[in-house]
Amino acid sequence: MAKETASLEYAKAVERVQKELVEQIFDLQKQGLSKNEILLVLQGLDMEDIILNQLNLNADIDKLMLEYENVLGAMEMTGAVTAESLTALQRIDRNSFAKQAGVMGELIKKEVARGILAGATEKDIADGILRGAGGVLRPDQAETLANTALNQFERNVTVEMAELDPANARYVYLGVIDEKTRDICLLMASEGSMTRAEIDAKYPNTFSNAGGFNCRHRWARETSRSEQLIKPDKASSLIDNKKRFNPVTVEGIKVG
Repeated sequence: MAKETASLEYAKAVERVQKELVEQIFDLQKQGLSKNEILLVLQGLDMEDIILNQLNLNADIDKLMLEYENVLGAMEMTGAVTAESLTALQRIDRNSFAKQAGVMGELIKKEVARGILAGATEKDIADGILRGAGGVLRPDQAETLANTALNQFERNVTVEMAELDPANARYVYLGVIDEKTRDICLLMASEGSMTRAEIDAKYPNTFSNAGGFNCRHRWARETSRSEQLIKPDKASSLIDNKKRFNPVTVEGIKVG
């Protein structure tokens, strides 16, 4: 659950930043600036810099990136992965979070400007932003994005490790099996072990993407350790108890 905890903490940081940003802008109004003057100030603000540096979301992104190291530490390394590749994957994700902060800031800027012109209160604007008004990233969406990034990083490392695996290498589907698990993931988890060719034929693109956005699972090389982690019987039981079962791959292909 460490990934989920790290993602939740990042979502809380995003919520904090959003509230503080609205508060800072309304401080301009409290200083006696007119609506037009506030809009002129808003126009010149570098929102990415304010969010990352002044409001220090950079530190929260760094905390999230520490979980990438924990993900690596918890993985069974079944193949070679270069330090350069790992560093590149982490930097790509860190840059992505930073750019998301900039986009979020610009959307907040527009939403605050709209609210000020309409005479909305600071609370109304802040509440609207937290609900995703104007397309602003909601805290729950930030949590989902962070969790998805961590899980995809784990899958990317798995793909890298599997590059030199022999054709007869077998893989199992690892991850939480519960009531929230997608039907396609239940089906893959119920399979037991499969070769890469079998996976690609029956469940195309799932080796690198698993069940899709916000998926908590991955294919992993079968070892003595991974055999203790798979739950094919539990997955099969959940499938049997479903009133409606619709396993669809990330490409929208119906399986079974």
